[in-house]
Amino acid sequence: MPEQIRVLLVDDSVVVLHGLKTILGENKNLVIVSTASTYDEAITAIGQQKPDVVLLDVQLGSASGIDLCETLRHRFPQTSMCFLTAHEDRALLRAAIRAGAQGYLLKSCSGVEVARSVEIVAEGKAVIDPILIPQVITWIRERAQLVRPKNMDDCSEADYELLSRIAAGKSNKEIAQELQATPTRIASRIQSVYKRLKISRRSEATSCFVRWRERLPRSMPNGTTVIQRPITRHLDDNG
Repeated sequence: MPEQIRVLLVDDSVVVLHGLKTILGENKNLVIVSTASTYDEAITAIGQQKPDVVLLDVQLGSASGIDLCETLRHRFPQTSMCFLTAHEDRALLRAAIRAGAQGYLLKSCSGVEVARSVEIVAEGKAVIDPILIPQVITWIRERAQLVRPKNMDDCSEADYELLSRIAAGKSNKEIAQELQATPTRIASRIQSVYKRLKISRRSEATSCFVRWRERLPRSMPNGTTVIQRPITRHLDDNG
């Protein structure tokens, strides 16, 4: 992470831009390199200023902040995108994640929370407002149900744990030691899972497990951070 994180602010409200510039300017680790209030202004500003992080809203007048995020991520892949919005809409949250955003915050956040979130996404990590965590969990569960092969519907959590170890290349003896069971018991459990999945070898078990796992939502990077409450200062405090 650079000594100072270069930040571009994008919002169609002059009041919000002024408030953010004032609040974030108090953090010595951040420097506001430019502001933009339209789609075109944002495109121009990021090309000229090369910010580390773009903090933007999901809606920019009649233009879409989601589309802007997707465009910027494509043109400037080294720049991190973090949304700051009043919208809690589930569809917008999912669209933002699909567009490549590393952060999604609500404008009820304090200035300190926003500043810390900018630092987090600049490090290549992800952050999400805690109010929205249930929506993300629901999405993951829905996707898991949709992408899980039908012949895996009867697998239990213990079965998936067993399959994950097979996929990791561990022997029956190693699995038995980790699960505190006998090799004979593990072999029996493996054959039972194979029967349900209609497979007969470890390579097939590995492929089945990997296909199921890798199709889960992966837009939010590992190490996603949940910002903490209580809120101590709000964006509408006018600095």
